[in-house]
Amino acid sequence: MKLKLAVIGETIYADRLTECIQKHAPEYLKVSNCKPSNGLPEFLEKLQPDILLYEQNAASPEALPENTVNILLTPEKVSDTSNHPVIFQYQQGAEILRQAFQIYAKSDKKNLICWCNTQKLEMTAFFSPGGYEYQLPFSISYASLHGVHNKVLYLNLAEFTGMISLLQDTEGEDFSDLIYGIRQKKERFALCLQSVLHHTDNFDYIQPPANPQDLHDIKKEDLTCLLSLLQEQTEYTLLVWNCGTWNQAIEQIMMNCSRVFCFVKESTFGKFRKKEFQLFLDKEIRKSLKDKIHYVSPQTVNNSFTSGADLLSQIQCGEFADQVQILTSPDTQPEQ
Repeated sequence: MKLKLAVIGETIYADRLTECIQKHAPEYLKVSNCKPSNGLPEFLEKLQPDILLYEQNAASPEALPENTVNILLTPEKVSDTSNHPVIFQYQQGAEILRQAFQIYAKSDKKNLICWCNTQKLEMTAFFSPGGYEYQLPFSISYASLHGVHNKVLYLNLAEFTGMISLLQDTEGEDFSDLIYGIRQKKERFALCLQSVLHHTDNFDYIQPPANPQDLHDIKKEDLTCLLSLLQEQTEYTLLVWNCGTWNQAIEQIMMNCSRVFCFVKESTFGKFRKKEFQLFLDKEIRKSLKDKIHYVSPQTVNNSFTSGADLLSQIQCGEFADQVQILTSPDTQPEQ
């Protein structure tokens, strides 16, 4: 069963928006375009879209089908209302698609179940005892490098990492909203995921919880359900986790990862932290996790970044990315 989205408008913008949404659309979404002058009633009757994005002056709300989620594309930012959903049109197509999914997920028009191809899902985690300043850029660089040849989803479960500033995303729902959506209606998972999903050129990501307290409220069963749904209903082949404060959820994630990269500093207290962490892993229940740990000690990277240049692109390629590539090479063996 495919979800159907239509873009209605006479302008070149409507054509380009359609192409951009098609580029970012999941496989279960069919995207179409119609110019009202070519016969809008006949088009709507034949397609019967689930979501309809229409430009101002392209159609009157009264002429649109009642069983469709009709969203007005506005040239100016205005407040949304439940009776008349709107989206500011001058945004990236991927962001417009995310907001459209978010509006549709809240509409309760249909109880949609979207099944995608099931693939083997590999997971990699990043963690540091006591915290490490470059854990975020290091893990993002890793996701970007692997996203060239894989479909990668990046998830950040660490507090105050600077991710929102780095990726310049200040709005939208986050990981907490995804977990809440799963708890409420598992059968609508595909829609919940699309409503929180953001995109870069090489990987998709979900914003971290806005309230760090939510990190402690995530239950093991929440993650079990999330991992199962990602395996069954998406085409992601690699999940990259950026993990923060240790709790049961973080431990469960690491237990299911193929490798866990653990940052340690080559200093006296860095070695003290590493030693205590190793003693913690020596407990019988965590023996299997200890075998997955790869300790990494990145060199000072302050001089790796050029002041004034785009920081994200420097993280994704260049000297910093070269170091990430070397330290996370498959040939790297875990330290015993």
